[in-house]
Amino acid sequence: MNNFDEGHSAVADMRQRIEATTELPAMPEAAQALLKLSNDPQGNIQDLVNIIEHDPSIAAQIMRYARSAFFGYSGEITSLQQAVTAVLGYSLSLDIAIGLSLGKAFNIPNFGPMGLYPFWRHAVHSAALCQRLCHAMAHTPRPRPGMAFLAGLLHNFGVLLVAHLFRKEALQLARRIEAEASRPVIDIEHEMFGADHQEIGAWLLRRWNLQDEIVVSVAQHHRPQFAGEHAGHAHLVLLADRLLKRHGIGDAESEALPEALLASLGLTTEDAEAALEATLAAGPDLDLLAHQFPG
Repeated sequence: MNNFDEGHSAVADMRQRIEATTELPAMPEAAQALLKLSNDPQGNIQDLVNIIEHDPSIAAQIMRYARSAFFGYSGEITSLQQAVTAVLGYSLSLDIAIGLSLGKAFNIPNFGPMGLYPFWRHAVHSAALCQRLCHAMAHTPRPRPGMAFLAGLLHNFGVLLVAHLFRKEALQLARRIEAEASRPVIDIEHEMFGADHQEIGAWLLRRWNLQDEIVVSVAQHHRPQFAGEHAGHAHLVLLADRLLKRHGIGDAESEALPEALLASLGLTTEDAEAALEATLAAGPDLDLLAHQFPG
């Protein structure tokens, strides 16, 4: 499936600019090892712990997340092994670690509404809320909670790529977003770049060989009408963004929750609002997690 419009000349121009640079961020080594593990049917918790332990910052973030009010674990968590085994589980821990490691790929100044802390605060809250919404879905099969978390965490990576490669343009974009707060961000991006952060982010993650579910989530999370393969993943992210918008987090165009979209996910308005409430209750812990991302 191609979610990046190859026929759009302006998009092609942006891709040419990206491909022409020698500064395209490489996937961090830890992320490469984790993705290799995710494709290994013999992979196990000890393999995962061994990889994570080589990056103390990722290990600390995973332990902090496991200790958060989001999970309500009553015991004391004293080791990474315990966080993975007793609280998060193998799949969720693996997907969280992949997302955290990919965040290290960018070298970006902290400026304006696109500053890194606001970015990561939105990403972490979206990831946690996608995970919570996934558990509430009545439909089966539903996305894996870890995959839902990763989709929420990475969905705006196109913003990071633009800021990493084109700082002048990114600063101009940040100023326009701030000055034209009532306009959808993706409309402003199209005016400036001929492409939006969905298309740019999907291009990067496809280049990095991320799972199709993640690429689709990145490419389609502002499009409630999307009905292609893996639409459920993209719709979870859209729903999370609209719920968080009610509390001033993120860049969603609207706070409305389309009934058809909720029904397609097997969720009610009450389900969505309960998931939001549970996520916001863990807000202080999620804010601490957001602060740990590289800046």
